[in-house]
Amino acid sequence: MDDQLQFLFADGHSPQLGTPMADDPLVSDIARVWGLPIGRNVRIHLKDGENLPVLDGRLELVSAPDLPFDPRQTLNLRVRGYVFSNRAISGWSIAE
Repeated sequence: MDDQLQFLFADGHSPQLGTPMADDPLVSDIARVWGLPIGRNVRIHLKDGENLPVLDGRLELVSAPDLPFDPRQTLNLRVRGYVFSNRAISGWSIAE
């Protein structure tokens, strides 16, 4: 099994699969530690060498980082299906 899905648990009887919600305490903690607006609509400017110079949309966390949190660790992020790391970001602004 090469592709393993992550289980995200929610209130109630059924576990949920997929991307965590922005108001999830884990996501809030990750956003705070890395200083990124995860779960918000943003305009992301990427460094030279990336396929797209600017991305507009909701900033999503692709996978949770290892514990304990270390802001030097790379985060896998996504905007509108384009996956990139936090190290590829040259700047960002809230677009709401």
